[in-house]
Amino acid sequence: MARTVTGLLLLLLLGACLRTPAASTTAGPAAPATVRMLLVNDVYVTDTLRDGSGGLARVAALRDSIERATNAKVLFVLAGDVLSPSVLGKWYGGAQVVDGFNAARLDLATLGNHEFDNPRANLVARLGESRFQWLSGNCGEANGTAFPGVKGWDTVRVGAVKVGILGTTVVRDYPGWVRCRDADSATTALADTLVAQGAALIVALTHRFIFEDEATLANEPRIQAILGGHEHDGQRVVRDGRLLVKAVSNARTAVLVTFTREGSGPSARWRVADQRFALTRGMREDPATLASVQRWRDTLTRRIGPDRVLGIAPEPINAIDSVSKRESRFGNMITDGMRAGTGADVALINSGALRFDDIMAAGPITRHLIEGVFLFADETRAVTFPLTGARLREMLETGVRQGALGGGAYPQVSGVRFRIDARRPSGSRVVGDLTRDDGRVIAPGDTLRVTFVTYPACRSGDGYRIPEAVAACQQVERQPSSAPRTVDLVIQHLERMNGRIVAPPLGRVTRLDR
Repeated sequence: MARTVTGLLLLLLLGACLRTPAASTTAGPAAPATVRMLLVNDVYVTDTLRDGSGGLARVAALRDSIERATNAKVLFVLAGDVLSPSVLGKWYGGAQVVDGFNAARLDLATLGNHEFDNPRANLVARLGESRFQWLSGNCGEANGTAFPGVKGWDTVRVGAVKVGILGTTVVRDYPGWVRCRDADSATTALADTLVAQGAALIVALTHRFIFEDEATLANEPRIQAILGGHEHDGQRVVRDGRLLVKAVSNARTAVLVTFTREGSGPSARWRVADQRFALTRGMREDPATLASVQRWRDTLTRRIGPDRVLGIAPEPINAIDSVSKRESRFGNMITDGMRAGTGADVALINSGALRFDDIMAAGPITRHLIEGVFLFADETRAVTFPLTGARLREMLETGVRQGALGGGAYPQVSGVRFRIDARRPSGSRVVGDLTRDDGRVIAPGDTLRVTFVTYPACRSGDGYRIPEAVAACQQVERQPSSAPRTVDLVIQHLERMNGRIVAPPLGRVTRLDR
């Protein structure tokens, strides 16, 4: 495999195997130049995944191989979301990821929304440990200043080229110690500054929604490329010869972006090309990064006790994000455990709460494995409350509205079956009757016992508004242990399967638009 990767790199040098948009204009120095940047994003674990993909040590080795093949520096960049969530991140606050990226010689990173999951002190500690430069031009302290060690922009010399890199972060409902301003306004100001600094090439390193990045690419012609994160399934958009690209999460892929200047003076043009690398078994691993990964391995037992086998799965259970954000057998298994453990009529969980992003291989399913599904322990406590059939329909509409369908708000369900048509307007996508598993209709006036997790039920997460849950949520505020951890409900459910763990079939949600 190492020879194959090297062969591809040699082809890259000759301009082959690259998807190349049309050239675009920008000012720059007269000398011919090439700038290469290697992107990863949304890397929650530095180790290889259970399906054999990913691995930060492989990314670091790939970058080193490109540098040796080209005899030139490659800027290694990260488009946010690393400090949380992960099993190790629950206990170490992302220290293990920072250590890994330090070993991998990361150059620049932008702040992602999950960098703000833990208290401010945790973020400040991680920033202080980082040997790479963090960027965010629109998110900072509550008083409007930047976080310690974080810049809005930076410049780096690559050969004869002064490269300007700006960073922006998605604006969300963050804790009070975080203040974010409009990312588009910040982008314009940052680009102005980089032009004034004499940057010949301007690149945006962002952690924002794809539609926001597309608008930025359309509205800011001075940016030659946006290297982004936040979506986990990889994205690629070309506009006027300029590029927007995102890698697949957890270093399943890394994207090499190559900028080649053509011409000189005011008429100089940048040609932008990209190559996506899948990080798979057999690829070389960087020894220093691998050593960091191994140092953090096996620490879970010391924190939560010894592992134990809950049962044997006769076939793999696919829990990769892109799968689990629609109806999935994995999601059905989780919500069945919630319903069984609480005795509710219906159980739901927002897909964004299921953070495993991997395949559970056929074979032993262990307690530690299931702990790795629920990385926000207090946000995934199960609260149970009464709800009418009409209000249940409204909740389901929230989860399948435009922008939510296929995202973190999408509801995995147990105890209810429904049909959706995504061609219809938001608020009217649930078509026909809601039914129980046995086919009985859930009438609008029926009262049900519904179990949901605390993030959407108690904190209005993912756009849910559930006043019926207020009393249950107030009890959780007074006494958190009054609401069971969903992970414990699922573990108990799997143990009741008598040693053979089989995820339930699909069929709870019918898509009419396919």
